[in-house]
Amino acid sequence: MKPVVLETARLRLDSPSTADRARIVEYCSDPVFERFLTLPWPYRERDADVFLNRLVPDGWESDREYTWALRERVPASENPESVPTSAPITVGRASEHPEPAVGPFLGVIGYRRTTSDIGYWIGAPHRGQGFMPEAMTAVVRWIFDLGVSEIAWECAAGNYASVSVARTLGFRYLGEKPANVMYRDGTHPRSWHGVLRADQLGVVQAGWPAETRAARQGKS
Repeated sequence: MKPVVLETARLRLDSPSTADRARIVEYCSDPVFERFLTLPWPYRERDADVFLNRLVPDGWESDREYTWALRERVPASENPESVPTSAPITVGRASEHPEPAVGPFLGVIGYRRTTSDIGYWIGAPHRGQGFMPEAMTAVVRWIFDLGVSEIAWECAAGNYASVSVARTLGFRYLGEKPANVMYRDGTHPRSWHGVLRADQLGVVQAGWPAETRAARQGKS
């Protein structure tokens, strides 16, 4: 499959490009990433090169993993052709670089089709503005349109920012158990797991335990 573009009222989601390299290295050097994500640590330019030049394009081409970069759209006052607040999600093909009407790189969403699970992260300067729930809604709608029945999610126990997004999207809590994905040290740390069906999208599900609602260390 060729990379697909998704657009929301505030965001454009397209394929990460080499123009995003510096921002990716900057954001992935956040100490929070060392604790909660499986990315290489310390994160170096060569790691970004592997991600951009091999993992992202190979994932789309093989239909194994779809990866999007989040970019903020230019406000209507600065761009008369920008999408209005009430605009629906639209779909198109990705370009190599963001269009002039699109702002800088914000973060990443990745969906692995082989295991039907999804992951995401956003740079520290852009947290707390609701970008990730907005972007995730567009992505999971597109995935469900492919005929997928369920989408899995997991995060390391204590990653309250990730839980907040999952709960907002309508994921149902499945419990705490070892991570399905191996972390950089070869372990499978205790993780919170959830699953989302199309008819649950946007409906907060009962059953999330108190420990997943603790004061968050970061906002998505």
